[in-house]
Amino acid sequence: MSWSSQRYIEKGLADGRDPKLVKAAASEIERLVYGNPAVPAVLTLAHLADRCGVDYLKLRSIVARNENHYAYFRIRKRSGGHRLISVPEAELRRVQKWIHTHILSKAKAHPACFSFLRKISIRDCAAQHRGAKWVIKVDISAFFGSVSERHAFDVFVKLGYRSLIAFEMARIVTDAPRSSKRYLAAPWKRDLGTYTIAQYTDSRVGFLPQGAPSSPLLSNLFMMDVDPKLEALAVQHGLRYSRYSDDMTFSTRGEYSRERAKKLVHAVAAVIRAKGLRVNTAKTRIIPPGGRRMVLGLLVDGSEPRLSRKFRDTLRMHIYHMKNHGVQYHAERRGFDSVSGLYRHVKGLLDYAKSIDLSYWGKMSSAFAEIVWPNPWPDAERV
Repeated sequence: MSWSSQRYIEKGLADGRDPKLVKAAASEIERLVYGNPAVPAVLTLAHLADRCGVDYLKLRSIVARNENHYAYFRIRKRSGGHRLISVPEAELRRVQKWIHTHILSKAKAHPACFSFLRKISIRDCAAQHRGAKWVIKVDISAFFGSVSERHAFDVFVKLGYRSLIAFEMARIVTDAPRSSKRYLAAPWKRDLGTYTIAQYTDSRVGFLPQGAPSSPLLSNLFMMDVDPKLEALAVQHGLRYSRYSDDMTFSTRGEYSRERAKKLVHAVAAVIRAKGLRVNTAKTRIIPPGGRRMVLGLLVDGSEPRLSRKFRDTLRMHIYHMKNHGVQYHAERRGFDSVSGLYRHVKGLLDYAKSIDLSYWGKMSSAFAEIVWPNPWPDAERV
């Protein structure tokens, strides 16, 4: 049965609801149903709390930023330094997951975007550049940390939500740690309409936290007006363009030059700077013919993306030493905390190889199956 505002109003009045409120709710639902039927109606913060099965006052506290609702830890980055991971508490994570599943996943990313999408892999992204002679890679600095709650607000408004609930959802999907001065840099300066938000006085501006389930797809939608500009820039230069999160790649099978590549990088920097982003110059790469033309860790100089020699050698090394010297010895020698940690690491490498090269995976998987593991070994550790 299709949705009917008349039936909705009649049911609300029959239940003794306030007529003005019922009609306003019906109007909002109708606007979403016929304006953007892919996303569900969310009328108020209380309505969102009810849909997610969380306490309204708890959600109100989260939006007001009255207290911290994240746990933090750092992981070491391969390029040096550390990355801050923010883990939302259970109720906040539940709401972020609901927003991810029922709202953000209903909106389509730009075709040049390959990150965080179902049934789309790293291999699919790298395949856009197969046979490339020149590869230009540009990285966005502090990508998630550059997407503010103001940007998230814009995303929700474009999806069809009213200003107040868009503001509240923007607060829910962002974080402003009290210990960081960076989040005090600018107050909320957006005109939200004729009403005031007296209950939300915290002026700290939140940004997308790494660790929240809503952050990846929000970053895709944040770039919806940037990806077309970068794709047009690529076409203008005779290049192909793809983006996987903060990794932007341009390539060509034809002739090119380092001078033209440098001009492209400057043009890309100007486009993303207008969005409040910065290029990570330390990770910018111009790879000419003869260089190791890699995209997202895969070689793209041939007809299909391939695993690198370094990856193959690493996996082969692990399996060889585990088979010939024992898993306990190899785990200790390579600095793993436990045998189960080594197992999960190598299993992850095998799973990755399977997604790229089935033939190579078959050989390595067979060798992996011959390894003698400690016995007894709790099944839970080998999931």
